[in-house]
Amino acid sequence: MLSSRDAVNISIFAALYAITSLLTAYIPTGPYFIQFRPAIAIPMIASILYAPHIAGLSAALGTFIASIVRYGTPILTIFSGTPANFACFYLMSLTFKYFRRRNINWIIAVIVSSLLGLYVGSVIIALGLWFLAVTLMPELKLFASLTYALKASFILVYAPAPISILLTIWIVKMLEKSGKFPSKLK
Repeated sequence: MLSSRDAVNISIFAALYAITSLLTAYIPTGPYFIQFRPAIAIPMIASILYAPHIAGLSAALGTFIASIVRYGTPILTIFSGTPANFACFYLMSLTFKYFRRRNINWIIAVIVSSLLGLYVGSVIIALGLWFLAVTLMPELKLFASLTYALKASFILVYAPAPISILLTIWIVKMLEKSGKFPSKLK
């Protein structure tokens, strides 16, 4: 059961993620169709600061909202972006906390947990787009090739990763300087 504080945190991070995602949602990505999204820094921060369910749910809700605004329909995000974002940032949060309990440096924990979460998210996006292309949306014919779907997903999910990881580390350092970073994670 979610507490009211959890619901507030999920709502705040989902809104921030949706808004910041839309800032880059209209950048052309050629034939790949998937959004270029450095805004993943927002759920990365949620993954570090909060429990996995907060990170996962806020990312899923934020991407759902942004995708409906961007594409005008929930069909794409229901099968790809929403489950991918939930799994990615839930796993990132879980992995980050696992590493920190074992006293692994927090920056290394951010990098490794981000890359692992993004990998899982990329596979889910690819499988979702492939499924849509072969069943419900023949207009996505390029994605009917699972190889193409995986390549496109990995390219566009990992393209903003260095920027987002650096931004996440910088924001966490700023929170630490201001005394807002939970000491139990550092």
